[in-house]
Amino acid sequence: METTNRQAETRKGNSMKRTVLGLIFALASSGTANHSYAADGGTLYFGLSGEPSTLDSTINAGTPARTIRLAIHRGLVNYGPDGKLSQELAQSYDVSPDALTYTFKLRDAKFHDGSPVTAQDVKASIERITAADSKATYRNELGVIKSIETPDAKTVKVTLSKPFVPLIHYLALPESAIVPAAWIKDHGKDPNATPIGAGPFKFSAWERGRELTVEKFDGYYKKGKPHLEDVHYVFYADENTRVNALKSSDVDIIDYVPWKDASSIEADSNLKLASTSGPFMMLQFNTKFEPFSKPEVRQAVSYAIDRAAVINTAFNGRGAPLFGVAIPEGYMGYSKEKADFFKHDVSKAKELLAKAGYPNGFEARLLSTAQYGFHNNTAVAVQAELAKIGIKVKLDLPDWSGRIAKNNAGDYDFLVAGTAGDIADPDWLSNFFYGGQQLVRLNNSAYFNDQIINDLLDKGRVTLDAAEREKIYGQFVDRALEQSPFVYLMWRDQSFGLNKKVKGFTNIPGFLTFQSGFTVENVEVE
Repeated sequence: METTNRQAETRKGNSMKRTVLGLIFALASSGTANHSYAADGGTLYFGLSGEPSTLDSTINAGTPARTIRLAIHRGLVNYGPDGKLSQELAQSYDVSPDALTYTFKLRDAKFHDGSPVTAQDVKASIERITAADSKATYRNELGVIKSIETPDAKTVKVTLSKPFVPLIHYLALPESAIVPAAWIKDHGKDPNATPIGAGPFKFSAWERGRELTVEKFDGYYKKGKPHLEDVHYVFYADENTRVNALKSSDVDIIDYVPWKDASSIEADSNLKLASTSGPFMMLQFNTKFEPFSKPEVRQAVSYAIDRAAVINTAFNGRGAPLFGVAIPEGYMGYSKEKADFFKHDVSKAKELLAKAGYPNGFEARLLSTAQYGFHNNTAVAVQAELAKIGIKVKLDLPDWSGRIAKNNAGDYDFLVAGTAGDIADPDWLSNFFYGGQQLVRLNNSAYFNDQIINDLLDKGRVTLDAAEREKIYGQFVDRALEQSPFVYLMWRDQSFGLNKKVKGFTNIPGFLTFQSGFTVENVEVE
């Protein structure tokens, strides 16, 4: 209740301020029509589905953390509102013909502490990610960087040990943000250190368990942005509370609109729904669990599940069935013919189980979570579907942090996952399918390791010719369908709910919906 009252008081103060500014502007403009005096200024309340565990710029700690960090930080490049690469701290860049050298020219930009963004800051930021003791999420991907030279304060020369076509896409991720070299020296090992970035907003305060506030950075390199004075990120783990906060105008935007509430938000004259399709639901297997060590069993699960049952049970009918590998149409590797490789065929599923030596089925533990209704309900639907072929599923439903911990420890027989690729380049598949040293990862089927798949992914990374890359990923899809370390269930709608007075926020299309926090720099509140 205290949070709500405080929000109401802040709103009242901001409303009065906007009214006064509006009157001043109206007088100055002598009554000229069509001027939006409320375009700049004001406070945005953003309801998030969780509180970040850390704001460390190198760690992917989930969508709420990314949403906040994309207000605070910018990288050399980022993904813009249209889903395409946008040059940010790098004004331009060139790639050598052999794809081994990237030369970045920096624009004139400042960090929140007033210091200029220099080549030394870029060098320190990347070397922090690639350090031997780094816990950075994309340390392996950026590990291809052999050296970084700084010929002058505005030039950065990055040399690779081998060609790595998707490099620029990994540099566009929030976890590749550029931070001051001096900050790294003083605070780089402290995950709770106050962040300093070069983004449109600077960190202001973090009231644990309630909200985190950022304030407008007047030194932002994009002139005229941001429009808002500040943004309050308010934490609502309970989805019903989050939706009610939007409907009662306690917040202006919410993430993760529950599918059961999408229609009511669409029907509300004061609200709007910003939706995209790109994330997907899937099952991933622990291939050390004997039945799931066999591709025939994994394929049987794919044939057994009626995707419509999942879509209707967990997503109120909002979504599209997925019977192949989750590659969006238009992305490299997509094939219309292979998109429907599997189908709902209970007889085929039973036949494959019998062939694998399990004619009467078996028992298995399915890990999901009780914290998110769509995860819980997907697990319930899968349980019912697999019972039809004799697989008796026991549900394991811890809270989200418990679910992540079990995932990372490989403590499951199979699990429900809702996710998307991180980048728009097909190398996003490596994070899911690549085996080798790290055989238990967040998006990887535990202990799955197929040398043919590894070799194809390696080849795809270093092949410069686009037509050849397309062939490689076509071969990859064939092998992935044969091995089926994942059962893809559906493309799901991913939605933000907004008050209609909010303008400029974009739900970035496809896989990049989880990076939509970038667009808060464009938001205006009428």
